[in-house]
Amino acid sequence: MSGVCKHALKSLRPGMQNAFVIGIIVNSFNMKTIDATRTRFNNGDRGVWTFTLRDSKEDSINVTVWGSTLFVRRLTSTFHIGSVVEVINPKVLERRSEDRNEAFVPWVSSSCSLTVNEGNSLVQIHDAPTRAEYEPLLMLPIKKLTGLRTLKSIFENLEALRDQYVDTIVAVTFVSDIRNAVTRDGKSIKFRNFEAVDGSTDKVASLVLWENEWIERAALWEPKRSVLLLVDARIAYDNFKKKTLLSIARKTMITENPDIPQCTAIRNTVQCYDNDIMSGNFATPNPDTITNVMTIREISEKLNKKPKQGERVQFATILKAYVMDINVETLSPGILSIRCALCKKVIDDNRDSCMNLECPSGNGTRVPLNTISLNLKVNLKDNTGYLIGCRLSGDAAERVLGCTANEFQGMILPQRTELKWKYMLEKCDIRLHVLGPAATFPNAIYNILSIYRIQEDKDEDEDTGLVNDLVSNDF
Repeated sequence: MSGVCKHALKSLRPGMQNAFVIGIIVNSFNMKTIDATRTRFNNGDRGVWTFTLRDSKEDSINVTVWGSTLFVRRLTSTFHIGSVVEVINPKVLERRSEDRNEAFVPWVSSSCSLTVNEGNSLVQIHDAPTRAEYEPLLMLPIKKLTGLRTLKSIFENLEALRDQYVDTIVAVTFVSDIRNAVTRDGKSIKFRNFEAVDGSTDKVASLVLWENEWIERAALWEPKRSVLLLVDARIAYDNFKKKTLLSIARKTMITENPDIPQCTAIRNTVQCYDNDIMSGNFATPNPDTITNVMTIREISEKLNKKPKQGERVQFATILKAYVMDINVETLSPGILSIRCALCKKVIDDNRDSCMNLECPSGNGTRVPLNTISLNLKVNLKDNTGYLIGCRLSGDAAERVLGCTANEFQGMILPQRTELKWKYMLEKCDIRLHVLGPAATFPNAIYNILSIYRIQEDKDEDEDTGLVNDLVSNDF
């Protein structure tokens, strides 16, 4: 490697010759193809690929690769986020603030950018013991975090923040399958939706990934476990959804499970969330963060509105209603289920453990550890309508009934009946997480997070009429 000198990113200067840098790829864009008719010498299609490199806690730089489509495609299929690479003899260029391309790449510390041209420069794997020094950089923020915003702050100020970039840290609660879309020019592209929360609000951030690297990495994200630091997430008006939204832009830098104190705090905040509704990757908010109050009619009206393509109807609300029934007296075996204590999957009657191969109990690497879980149905009524078959399960059911699933299992019928009369004919504050119909379940799900009796004067005309209505029902 004669004539080439190794440099740290912070020592690079515009025009520097024979530079050689080592770093870890922390962001990668999709390769783009430029039609031969648009190239200078009309000598075949050209490819371009941009990635972000860093070699220390403080230093990072954007690298652009140019060459034949074959050359660029080979590089993008070889090097990925997390690869430690050597960039040899690139052009070292000065970044200019007026360059519009700066708006479409992540923020970096270097005042330079690197250009790799086929035939003049190389990108190759750094296969040496020192590679271990670079790997921890993948989990560090790319810049100092001086203005982290909560989702509550973002959602309350969307219009004021429009066309700006924000930094936020969130926990993943849902990851969709890979989907396909067709662009205006007829090209097929992939994308993946995901949802995230931070515990500051009951609202959920619904975001879209367009870059192939992140689409693939998102397949490994675990609901309630994977935390993402989003640097320079964009707030902009979405012409398709007709509203201002938080979004992942080309400038956005994602750091998975960042090595910062806030990561543990966010993860702990969302542990009370339930991510096993109907065995799907959903998560429900902390009931204490819910402030929106709705009637049953308003809930129904919201569910009956046709969602935009790709959107899932999902919201949390407080419902002031009467408990008509809780099916604690049913003889159905489904009222109690056995679940794996580790992955929360339901265990079939004829098996000792879950069949989840990603779970230590399911794949046999540790002794099965199972728990009993309550699965109740609750009927509700207010002066605008009924909600039949609401779900009350798991820890929420135990908190509402005031007993564990094991204690419930040992009760005789009169004891179980007594449990529901804590709430029967009483007006209650009910925290609900509502999910509209989806491919995995044809009907809406009303998941009860908590029930508290409301202490108030029962002599009000409206409430008195409703109570009399309830008493006339045959429970």
